[in-house]
Amino acid sequence: MKKILLLLLLIPIKIYAYDKAVVDINELSITQLQEYVDKGYLTYEKITQLYLDRIKEYDDYNAIITINENALEQAKKLDIEYQKSGRTSLIYGLPVIVKDNIDVVGLPTTNGTKALLDSYPNKNADVVQKLIDNGAIVIAKANMDEFAMNALYSYSSFGYVYNAYNKDYSSYGSSGGSAVSVAANLAVYALGTDTGVSVRVPSSANGVVGIRPSYDIINTDGVIKFESSRDTVGVIAKYVEDSAIVLEIIDNTDVKYSDYKKESLEGVTIGVVESFMDPYTTNSTLTYGRTDKFIYNMVLEVIEQLKELGAEIVYIDDLGLNYNFDAGNMCYEFNEYIKNTSSKIKSLDDLIDNGKYTAYIESYSGYYCYHDYTLTDYYKEHMQKKQDNIKIANNVFSKYNLDAVIYPTLKRTLVKIEDIPYSDAYTPSASTATLIGFPAMSLPMGTYNDLPYGIEILAKNEKEIYEIATAYENKNQVYKTPSIAPSLYTINEKVNDLLNKYDTHKNEKKYQEINNEVKNFIDNYTDEEDKIIELIEKYNTLEQKLAKKTNPFIFICIIIIIVLGKVKYEKIKRAHRMRLRRRNKRH
Repeated sequence: MKKILLLLLLIPIKIYAYDKAVVDINELSITQLQEYVDKGYLTYEKITQLYLDRIKEYDDYNAIITINENALEQAKKLDIEYQKSGRTSLIYGLPVIVKDNIDVVGLPTTNGTKALLDSYPNKNADVVQKLIDNGAIVIAKANMDEFAMNALYSYSSFGYVYNAYNKDYSSYGSSGGSAVSVAANLAVYALGTDTGVSVRVPSSANGVVGIRPSYDIINTDGVIKFESSRDTVGVIAKYVEDSAIVLEIIDNTDVKYSDYKKESLEGVTIGVVESFMDPYTTNSTLTYGRTDKFIYNMVLEVIEQLKELGAEIVYIDDLGLNYNFDAGNMCYEFNEYIKNTSSKIKSLDDLIDNGKYTAYIESYSGYYCYHDYTLTDYYKEHMQKKQDNIKIANNVFSKYNLDAVIYPTLKRTLVKIEDIPYSDAYTPSASTATLIGFPAMSLPMGTYNDLPYGIEILAKNEKEIYEIATAYENKNQVYKTPSIAPSLYTINEKVNDLLNKYDTHKNEKKYQEINNEVKNFIDNYTDEEDKIIELIEKYNTLEQKLAKKTNPFIFICIIIIIVLGKVKYEKIKRAHRMRLRRRNKRH
């Protein structure tokens, strides 16, 4: 018996006193969160604490590398500013998670390798600075595939990132930590980077919205790059509108993507790339290989939904783009980047000598670590191929009068972690947007065997993507909190009754005492039903008391109105009689 007790004591048990709120934050959009702040149901400090609680509880996803220890203090300051002068943007006070190859002052930028745990940047990445200037709170840095190299998984010196819906499966990569963080509600939204597929593919595998924006609208200063002629920062969110709200803050344009909304797709022409979704082909490449039949059927359902929305569907055989990849400048750019950090590592060679890494970075060492590869003829040929691809894509769009094209983001059943050495990421995504700099978005299209899959939209600009995506999402909203990451608190079913009373009377002086008591209850919420019933009864009692006081007054007013009306009627009657008498005398 003593041995059993000893063993039980040795088993780690999570016991945390988590915070609670009168609303469940899990599936709230950016706009909904701000509405609840305005109503007084949430504060930015409360929101931040709730997300910190979830990061702590669901640490076994291994999605997070570093937590911002100052996040709560930052939230408190933003609460004070909000009370004084309101918010400066819709992302104000809301937590964001940033992929760990993007610089955030005060947090190390590891790029997924333990060798860089002492590498603190001198300034924020441009995209991060824009978020902070608009009131965002960087709550944590996300785990990733080391050096952002792989799409099939996110594996780093800190281990694998596990899928948000089933931890036996891969999160995909390289922005796996960012995608899982959003799907499991560890933050409101996240930033990732996309070289080949690294925002869209993990977004598909974790049931969230991921956009790779147009290549030339994002400043990538402060981002550790893998292949800079293709690398860009992307947004990962639960909802299309959230994605738009964030993108319009971090990009270099004045475009309001959140204004691009459609309910109908009348007049919109969408191309379906047949070669990207063939379930019967014998082709074995990642782009053109077989598409699993259930994914093919899911895409057919999406096509029918788009038709119902009014879109014209055109089937095209292929985009005809030539795959083109060249990371010859990775080492040189890393060496330039690391100079502006606190790291003891001063070059890629130093990192290799250090040995605390998992990626195959040795193959990128050599002459071009210390010479700018972008000045070579080889690189110029690489960029010319990109221009050729852009012409090809423009011709296809023009030939079929297309507004966008669609295809499955992933073509095969999600891979289990244990099967990673024997599988690959079958996706057309690497052979589309990345080769031409066009924007592309992966949207959830549904689940199969409780695992999510995405549909990708490629267009010449963000306008068409957001218009199609909002119309589709309104018809086919499939985001849901993963069953393995439920809410950490319960909300009593009677709370809504109490909040309705509070909303009705919160601006009335006669209810100030009970309103103050309810506000204190909201700020320090417990799901104690007796207290909720007590507060509702206080409202009911005061309503009845005030109603009794009001009724005699109303009755008196009615009597006065009747009396005055009768007096006026008698006056009119007498005046009429007098007119009749005068008329009779004249006759």
